[in-house]
Amino acid sequence: MSSAKTLQISYIGMQTQEVEIKPSVKVVLKSDAQTIDEVVVVAYGSAKKSSLTGSVDIVKAEQLTKVPVNSFDQALQGKSAGVQVTATTGRPGAGANIKIRGTSSISAGSDPLYVIDGVPMSSSDFASINANDIEYMSILKDASATAIYGSRGSNGVILVTTKKGKSGKTAVNVRAQFGISTKTTDKFDMMNAQEKLTYERQLGSGYGATGGAAGGPMTDEEIAAHRSTNWADEIFRTGFTQSYELNMSGGSEKTKFYISGQYYDQDAIVPGSYLQRGTARVNVEHTVSDRLKVGVATSAGVSKEGLLRTDRNALNPFNYVYSANPYDAPYNEDGSYNTDITVGGVPLNIFENIDNNPSYINRLKIVGAFNLEWKIWDEIKYVTVAGIDFNQAIQYQYNKPESQLSNILSPKPTDPKGYRNDNFTQRATWLWTNMLTYEKTFNSVHTVKAVVGMEAQASKYRRINAMVEGFATGKLDAITIGSTNKDVIGNTTEWKMLSYLGSAGYTYDDKYIVDLALRRDGSSRFGADSQFGTFWAVGLGWNMEREKFLEDVEWLTRLKIRGSVGTSGNNNIGDYAAQGVYGYGSYDGSPTAYPGRLPNPTLSWEKSMQASVGLDASFFDSRLNVTFDVYKRKTTDLLLATRLSQTSGFSSRIDNVGELENKGYELAISGDIIKTNDWTFSLNGMISQNKNKILKLYEGNDITTGWNNLVKEGYPINVYKMVRWAGVNPANGDALYYTKDGDITNVYNSDDAVILDGKTPDPKYFGSFGAKLAYKGIELSGDFYFSGGNYIYNHISFFTLSDGSMIDQNLDKRLLYDQWTKPGDVTNIPQQRLSNQSYQSTRYLEDGSYLRLRNVTLAYTLPKRWLKPLHMENVRIYAQGLNLFTITNFSGLDPEVGDSPTTGLPSTAGPAATVLDFSFPAARTVMFGIEIGF
Repeated sequence: MSSAKTLQISYIGMQTQEVEIKPSVKVVLKSDAQTIDEVVVVAYGSAKKSSLTGSVDIVKAEQLTKVPVNSFDQALQGKSAGVQVTATTGRPGAGANIKIRGTSSISAGSDPLYVIDGVPMSSSDFASINANDIEYMSILKDASATAIYGSRGSNGVILVTTKKGKSGKTAVNVRAQFGISTKTTDKFDMMNAQEKLTYERQLGSGYGATGGAAGGPMTDEEIAAHRSTNWADEIFRTGFTQSYELNMSGGSEKTKFYISGQYYDQDAIVPGSYLQRGTARVNVEHTVSDRLKVGVATSAGVSKEGLLRTDRNALNPFNYVYSANPYDAPYNEDGSYNTDITVGGVPLNIFENIDNNPSYINRLKIVGAFNLEWKIWDEIKYVTVAGIDFNQAIQYQYNKPESQLSNILSPKPTDPKGYRNDNFTQRATWLWTNMLTYEKTFNSVHTVKAVVGMEAQASKYRRINAMVEGFATGKLDAITIGSTNKDVIGNTTEWKMLSYLGSAGYTYDDKYIVDLALRRDGSSRFGADSQFGTFWAVGLGWNMEREKFLEDVEWLTRLKIRGSVGTSGNNNIGDYAAQGVYGYGSYDGSPTAYPGRLPNPTLSWEKSMQASVGLDASFFDSRLNVTFDVYKRKTTDLLLATRLSQTSGFSSRIDNVGELENKGYELAISGDIIKTNDWTFSLNGMISQNKNKILKLYEGNDITTGWNNLVKEGYPINVYKMVRWAGVNPANGDALYYTKDGDITNVYNSDDAVILDGKTPDPKYFGSFGAKLAYKGIELSGDFYFSGGNYIYNHISFFTLSDGSMIDQNLDKRLLYDQWTKPGDVTNIPQQRLSNQSYQSTRYLEDGSYLRLRNVTLAYTLPKRWLKPLHMENVRIYAQGLNLFTITNFSGLDPEVGDSPTTGLPSTAGPAATVLDFSFPAARTVMFGIEIGF
C-alpha cells in the first residue's frame, strides 16, 4: 500500500474518479448518466431511456398525487408536452378528453389507447380506479413508439404501470384526506329582482309590468321593496370531499406483493351531484425458479355517481341559475317548495326536482392481468399475458308520481303518474398476448434485441333498458309495480382482433441506435376484403455525449438526437359499420325485416403516417434538462359518409375517403436552480403548438358540425363559420351585421355566414410552468396551466343577452344599463324590444384563452428522529389546492370547456369543445391530508 500513488473513488450513480494521493484530498463526484439510466415500460416490454428512439414521456406518481382530482387522466394536464388534457365537465366522476399531437380524425375519435399493466382498457370508467395505485405512466407519442400497437395507435398510447412490492420489511401506509370545493369564480352578472322588474316594466311584459297594486306596472317603491333571490347563492354550495386509503407492500426475494384499498366520497358544488367510490388492488409477483416468474395484477372498483340533467334542460341547475327570475324564491314562507316558479315556460322548482326525481349510475370495473415469464435460455424469454377489462353500469332514473315533472309530463288526471327507467350496460374485453424476446450483447458493444408475438383480443357489449310508468306512491319504485307502458329493449354487439407483431433493435456501444417495428392486425370491424392491415416504423437514435469529441465537455451530461417515421391506425368505429344490417318492425300487424344498411366489404381503418425528430439534452450533471420535438402526421382513409345512387335504396354509406394533417412542436425545460443538502429549488415549463388542416374530403364537400362549425378542405378542423356581428347603429339602436360581401345591414341572414379564418375551438398553443421549493422536510410546489388562441361560442349569452326576446327568464345586467336609449348612444347593446330576436353570430364568440393556477402543494415531512420512538417510518402532512384562480377574458363561469352540448348536436372532434352551454363548471378545491408509514 505504501507504493500506491493514486486513489480510485466510486459511488453508485457517479462517475469513478482517480486522484493523486495527498495528505488532503477534495473530490467532487459527477453523476454518470449511463449508470443511473432509467428503465421504463414501453410497448410490450421495458427499456433504458437512453436506448429509446421514440418520443416517450414519463409521468411519475408524485406528479399525479399532487393534483386532487378523482380521475387520474385529469391529473395529466400540463405534465407532458404535446398532450392536451381538458376535463369533460366539472362533475364528480367526469374524465378528461385527451389529444396527443392534435386531432387525428373527424369521426373515429382522437382518444389515445390506454394500457394498464399490459391490458388495453376503456377510457370511460377511470373514476373507478385509484390514482394512488399508479407508479408511473409512459406516454408514447411518435411512430417509433406507437406503431407496434398497429390499428389502435394513431392517437398515441398511454401505458399505466401500477405499484409493485419490494423484498424486505412489509411497509404499511395510511392516507387520509378531506377538503372543500367551491365555484372558481364569483363572476355572475345577472339582474337582481329590482333590475329585472325595472326592465320588465320598461318593455311592458312580465311581472314588473303587471304586478303593481292596481294590476298594472309596479311603482319604484314596490320594486324597491320586493325580495330578491340570488340563484347562484341558492344553487351553488360548498362541496366536501373525504378519502381514506390503506396499502401494504413487501415480500421476500421470491414473492413480492402490493395490496391497497381506498374509500372516496365527494359531494359536488351543487345538490344532487356526488361520487362515492371504493377500490381495491392486489399485485403479486412470484419467482418460481431462476427461469420462471409469474404474477397477477388485479383491481376492482365500485362507484355510485349522482346525475343531473344537462345542457338547456330546464331541470339542469346550471341552466336554472341563469334562467330563474330573481323575484321568485325557492321556498314558501312555511318552508315548502315554491312550485309557482316558471323557467323557460315550464313550472319547475329545481330543488323539488332534484329531491323528487333522483338519478344516479352504479359502476363496476375490474381490470386483471396474469403474466408468466419463462427464460428458455439466457438470451431468450417467453412471455405471456392474459387479461380482462370488465365494465358494468346501471343507470337509474325515477320520477316520483307526486313530483312537478310527473305532472308536467302527464297533465291529465287519468294519465299515469311516475316513471322509472333502468339502463344496464356491460362490456367485457379479454386479451391474450404471447411473445418471444431475445436480447444479447456481443463484445461489450453490440446489443441486439428482438420481439416476435401474437395477440388475440375480443370484446362483447350488452345493453338492456327497462322502463315503466304509473306508480301509486313515490315511496316505492320497483319496476314490477309500475302499472302501464312497460317496455324492455336491448342489444348486443361484439368485435374481435387477431394480431402478429415484431420488433428489432440494434445498439452500438450505447451510441447508435436502430429500432424497427412491424404489426399486422385483423379486425372484425372492417370489410371482408380489408380486414387485415400492416403497420411499421423505423427509429434512429444517436447518444452524442458518448463521442470522443464531446468527452471533455464537462458541462454536458447527455445529448441525444432521435427520429422516426412510421404508420399506425385508428379502428374506433362501430362494431358493424362495414356489415349489411337489417331493421325489424311490423307491417299490418305482422313482424317484418328490411335492409337497414348496405355492406361495404372494402371498409378499413384510418391510417396515419408520422415523421418526427427530437432532441434530448442534459447539462451540469443533469441540473438542466431540455427536450424538443417537431413532428408531422398525415391521416388518410378518413371514415366519412359518401353519397349513393337513390336506386340503391340508400342515400349514403361510410367509406375511407378523407385526409388531414397535423404538424407542430413540443418544448419542455426543467432545471434545479439550487440543490444542496438542505435546499432544493427547481423550475419547469413546457409549451406545445399544433396546427391541423383538412387536405381532402369526399368530392370536396364541406361537413357542418354543430351550429357554427365547418370541416372544409384547406382549413383547420371545426373552423367557425358564422354571421359577423357589426355592433349597434348609434342612430336607431338596431343590431347590425356584416353581409358575406362585407357590407353592413340590420337584417340578419344566415346565408351571410363566412368562414372565420384562424378561429377554431382548438388552442394555438398550450402548456404549463411550475416551481418547487424544499427546505429539509418542508416542500412548496405549484403549477400553472395556460391555453391560448382558441374560441368558444358562448351559447349562454345567446339567452342572457337576448335583447328582450326572452324576457320571461333572467337576463344579463348589461341589457338594462348599457342598452341604446337615444340617438347618438355608442354601445354594443341594441335598443331593447320585445320584437327583437337573438341570432347566432360572432357577438357570442369569445376568446377562450386562460391562465390558471392549476395546483399548489404545501407539505411537511416530520424528521425520522421524532418518529422512531413511535415506531413510524414516515409522517407527512400536507395541503393541496386545485384551480385556485384563473385569469381570462372569457365571460362564462369556466373557460375549460370539454363537452359540446348533447342535445341535437354531434360531439366535437376533440377535447376543446365548440360551445359553452350550461355545462358543469370546474371547481376550486382545497384539500388537507396526512400520510403515515409504518
